Amino acid sequence: MLVAQFNSRSWHKDSRQAKPYCQCWNKKSPLSWTQLGACLCGEENDVCEWKWEQPIETGSSWVVLSEDKKQVTFHPFYSSGTAAAKGDTPLLHNQHYYWEIKILTDTYGTDIMVGVGTNKVNPTNVQFQFTSLLGQDSESYGLSYTGAIRHNAMISKDSVGFCKGSIVGVRVDMWRGTLEFYLNRKAQGISFYNLRRHQALYPIICSTAAQSSMRLIYAASWRASLLVDSAKILAASIKRETIPPGLRYMVGSQFWLTLPTGDGSDVSDDEEQSSPVEKGQVKWEPNVLDDILPSPYVNGFYVDNVERNYRVVVWE
Repeated sequence: MLVAQFNSRSWHKDSRQAKPYCQCWNKKSPLSWTQLGACLCGEENDVCEWKWEQPIETGSSWVVLSEDKKQVTFHPFYSSGTAAAKGDTPLLHNQHYYWEIKILTDTYGTDIMVGVGTNKVNPTNVQFQFTSLLGQDSESYGLSYTGAIRHNAMISKDSVGFCKGSIVGVRVDMWRGTLEFYLNRKAQGISFYNLRRHQALYPIICSTAAQSSMRLIYAASWRASLLVDSAKILAASIKRETIPPGLRYMVGSQFWLTLPTGDGSDVSDDEEQSSPVEKGQVKWEPNVLDDILPSPYVNGFYVDNVERNYRVVVWE
């Protein structure tokens, strides 16, 4: 079920722009591929219970995976349609799941999406179409960079979306059957219910934008239990530093269990408008794409052939 809330708060939020998680992304000029992995803000917990898998139907001209299978680059040369990548592990009943994706490149074009779907989601059907893959039917759920939330050909726009440098979180409760998105670790409210009607779901990301790249920075799960519910209640009622010692380690390594949930009303407007996390100079590291792309610059030449946001850009 898609929860559509068109209220005054929604319109107020939509009037603001998507923001990066930190200030490492303030540079406006094109980034080198070697710089995509430079920012490590928000990546303090090295937990990844699953990775992305290479689509069998498409080669590296559509989807490129890094060696550790955490970073995905779509359309590394040019775009002629929609490409997608799926997680290698299904989301099963009676488990809590949370993962985070850092957006490494500019968001533009028809759509760049983060979400979940069943095994029936087939990217090859739209391989040569510019479309929003997730949410076209009842088999998938997705959040667009424009802020649109899609499912079963229905759309609800209740967030500012995401941009280069944003951290997009996805929380799936397969005990209660709910899905909630987070932007820079701020809850956006539960978007979908009744996910238990699916036997299994998979994390999915997709893009129509050439040379668009994302990195999986965190992926964890926890079996539904009284411990999880207790941690949520404690986190909402007391300060984190005063949490009992028995729960302190769990909160540190599984911080997502105590992230706020709901409609986002617990976040004040002042908090929303405050400056992003500051970070000093970052160190550039080599990137797997150096050996694949002829040019070291992101968006050196790209085409997204759609009516909205159609553009051809060449960086000298």
